Amino acid sequence: MIRHTTNLIVPSATAEQFYNFMINPNNDRYCAWWPEEHLEFYITKSGDANHLGDEVYYDEYLGEKRRLKFLADVVITNRPSNIVWQMKKLGLRLPAFLSLEFTDSAKGLQINHELRIGFDGIGKILDPLIRVYFTKSFADALEKHCLEEWPRLARYHINNTTE
Repeated sequence: MIRHTTNLIVPSATAEQFYNFMINPNNDRYCAWWPEEHLEFYITKSGDANHLGDEVYYDEYLGEKRRLKFLADVVITNRPSNIVWQMKKLGLRLPAFLSLEFTDSAKGLQINHELRIGFDGIGKILDPLIRVYFTKSFADALEKHCLEEWPRLARYHINNTTE
């Protein structure tokens, strides 16, 4: 299993704000958050009232050379602290998960952003094939993107209080 985790604290933000933004994706707001990087993020099929089972489409740049786009199902919702999406291809769920954990603290919002790709157990013999796509430079681009995007979302919230 390949894991890439980014942890950071964002002052002037709350778990509820960020959870609401991410669980209710909207293209206009998503693109306004970071116009140069964010392309699309929206629900393609609705799940239950808590968004469990929603199918989303997601597309963004990670700097100049990388792009991350996928269909995914919301497989975990725990308001306001946790959302997990499982990526899909051709209608089949992949062994690829994007997890966000939000925790309010005295210093601000603690964010744990984790991308897990691959298998546990015997399936982990396939992980080297995944490394062909998820290279060190891809991981570095993802890290840099995460460290910039979450403080940007806090600024977006401050400037767009009608959300």
